[in-house]
Amino acid sequence: MPRAFFDQVLVAPARRRSRPWVTVGSVLLHIAALLALCVWPLTAAVTLPGVHTPLPTMMLASTELPPPPPEVTPPPPTEAPTPIANPDAAPVEAPDEILPEVEPSPASTVPPVPGGLPGAGAATAFTGLLSSRSLGTGLQAPPPRPDPPAPRRVGGEIEEPARIVYKAPVYPQIAVSARVEGTVILEATIDAQGVVRNVTVLKSVPLLDRAAIEAVQQWRYTPTRLNGQAIPIIMTVTVTFSVR
Repeated sequence: MPRAFFDQVLVAPARRRSRPWVTVGSVLLHIAALLALCVWPLTAAVTLPGVHTPLPTMMLASTELPPPPPEVTPPPPTEAPTPIANPDAAPVEAPDEILPEVEPSPASTVPPVPGGLPGAGAATAFTGLLSSRSLGTGLQAPPPRPDPPAPRRVGGEIEEPARIVYKAPVYPQIAVSARVEGTVILEATIDAQGVVRNVTVLKSVPLLDRAAIEAVQQWRYTPTRLNGQAIPIIMTVTVTFSVR
């Protein structure tokens, strides 16, 4: 019973009276706040002109100017030297009378030399010394030196010389890294003393030619003789490179 009684009771909320002045005041406050937010940044960004302040007056210290340099008195002009008259010079004015010419005293005579002028005897002796070459007597000019013989190639009567100094070729590191092998054939010119003078490449291995030439240029051989005379020769040299 009590539960059904409370279920049927309806309680309505009390109505509040509306106050129009409160609404108007709230609207005015919001408008004032919006205006303040919009206008304040504009006034803050304006830079007002500063007040002109005069600069302090500065007094420059007076400095004394240096005294002027002393006047330099120029030296007195020197007198020009008096020219000395030349007694042998021709007179400026013609003389009134011409004096007779004085003959010069005879110079000391030199006795004549047999055969012509003084000193001709020495020239004659020198000429006779030169002419004695054609007569086969006296001094003779040395005979001209013979031209060196031309290099001969090894073969036939000319045997290959023996090598007495050997320098091993240096294997280039780049060729070792690339594992380049091969045989370089060279043509060497050897002089009469057995020294290698000229080396040219007949068969080339691009990475090994320079090492072969530098090694052969340091080799030495026994002199090659033909009819008892040492002669230069041309021979072929083979240098083999192998990577082990």
